[in-house]
Amino acid sequence: MEISPNASFRRDAVSDLRSVSSMIRAVLFDLDDTLMDHTAAMHAAVEDWLPGGHHERFAEIEKKWFAAYERGEVTHQGQRVERCREFLGRPEMTEQEALAEYGTYLAAYEKHWCAVDGAREALEYVLDLGLNVGILTNGARDMQESKLRAGGLDLPGIELFPTVEMTKPKPHREAYLEACRRLNVEPSSTLMVGDSLANDVVGARAAGLTALHFDRSGNGDIAALSELTAMNFV
Repeated sequence: MEISPNASFRRDAVSDLRSVSSMIRAVLFDLDDTLMDHTAAMHAAVEDWLPGGHHERFAEIEKKWFAAYERGEVTHQGQRVERCREFLGRPEMTEQEALAEYGTYLAAYEKHWCAVDGAREALEYVLDLGLNVGILTNGARDMQESKLRAGGLDLPGIELFPTVEMTKPKPHREAYLEACRRLNVEPSSTLMVGDSLANDVVGARAAGLTALHFDRSGNGDIAALSELTAMNFV
């Protein structure tokens, strides 16, 4: 689901948050390209894996197959297999062969993991306020936990909610509602922060949460995680 944000949409979102900020009891963060810089790590890893500037094509294929996973058309592991087959131009690869090749990419990807500027400070801020804090991600638990450790974001009091362990991934409403249930908060008292307009904003709002679109290019509700520390949640 592709949605283009506009200025009035962004202004309304920030205005809406200010009006309900004192009602917020929990914050859910996305992980990839919100707290951890997935795009930078992916670009560097693809260059390590297959030099020659192929990262844009890899990103397009990644987006295509991850969207298929989010629609329930393939499994989480299946999207990895199909991404590898398409990127390498080898549709005949067995699942085992594709996963072995993908493992080479993952080894390079892990070397380049780093946190987004201000991520740790934003997490510490909402934790210090006494809010319940969770990370709602469509990634698998083992990888996402490793990312948090690598980025110095594995802080006490933060719960990780991989949607692969739920009935459906973002942007299905079940994912947000289950995360709220596990945090023991109502959706109406929960703020979702993330880089995907479809997965972290539109889907979250449809489930009854408040949401902020984080876009480092300046086309979202906030362009830096440090902006969260200026918001009054209590």
